[in-house]
Amino acid sequence: MLGMSFLLLEGGVRTKPSPLFFTMDYHPDAAYDAKPVAEYDEEGLMEPFQLDLISEAGQPLFYSSSIRTTVCDDEVCEIMHVQLFWDLTGNYVGYDTIPGHALTKFDHEPFISEDYVKLHELLSNEGSILKFKTKEELIDKQKVKASDVVDGTTGATALEIREEVVEGALYTSYTIWHIAYKGDIKNMLTQQTGEIYNEALKEQFLNSDRSGYQLFAIERFTEEDFMAQRAFLLKSMKEGIPLLRKFILNDMPRKLWQEQEMQSQLCGIFSDLDVNSKTLLLAKLKDSDQIHSKSLQVLSGEIRKMNKNQLISFLSVLNRQGKLEDTTLSNLRAAAEDGRFQFSYLIEEQLGEKLYPPG
Repeated sequence: MLGMSFLLLEGGVRTKPSPLFFTMDYHPDAAYDAKPVAEYDEEGLMEPFQLDLISEAGQPLFYSSSIRTTVCDDEVCEIMHVQLFWDLTGNYVGYDTIPGHALTKFDHEPFISEDYVKLHELLSNEGSILKFKTKEELIDKQKVKASDVVDGTTGATALEIREEVVEGALYTSYTIWHIAYKGDIKNMLTQQTGEIYNEALKEQFLNSDRSGYQLFAIERFTEEDFMAQRAFLLKSMKEGIPLLRKFILNDMPRKLWQEQEMQSQLCGIFSDLDVNSKTLLLAKLKDSDQIHSKSLQVLSGEIRKMNKNQLISFLSVLNRQGKLEDTTLSNLRAAAEDGRFQFSYLIEEQLGEKLYPPG
């Protein structure tokens, strides 16, 4: 984590140290430029807020917005100032206060260091319970005491919510989280990135360790990109998130999949895959009109790592083949005769004489 805040100046952005949060690379001596690219507004906001693209030497890096809005319960509202940061695919990467406007809790009690950390932890959790709650569901109105004021976390707040939000800043936590993860804002930012997407940005995304960047690039791959990025594809299949693997397997051109080296290498990382990606790989193999013997040999050595449905799918592929190679048969027989493998019976049951050919 890097602390930072921004002072927007003519022609660029200057930085000053701060104890707040930014999770991407940041260089204090760099000359960052802020360019307005969109404006967001919706019912309930105090005023529209501007979305800026932050670049360095013409290279887009992230988005930022200085936000002034109200934090309200049913009767009382207070004004909140905050600066939010998103990466180039609209994912939260940090926040900061606006100079002169520290975040506060009820009774105007200022945040302490632990509160700022807690807020960043909340904002870093895309799957927060706040995602599934309306503002009206935050408080059990039947338990509210007369002394409760705006933003107080009280006994009327569900325990599961109290554990996630900043104590004493329930509505502030809720408001900032829902701005940070507003779907319309993410769509605006990814659309903007799509409009400026070029070879340089593609290279930046492919070399990034951010899954969102890799997904963004893969979704825009041409057949030529797939053919040129074999090393990236194999690395992503081995180390990437399941959604990235899904896109690769679903979108990979038939021409590339049918290459013996690529197909066998993909089969060779079977044990590194999550269960859904294993199923997708076997389904792709099952639907192929060109299956290399090396691929079957490699997968036959991983047969004990298949669940029942995956094994049935693989055995159906084997049944469509002619004579199986000796190494493949040896692996299959070893698994079929392994009393510790709970699905061993399926191998002989499905393959029959192909497993133990007469003569």
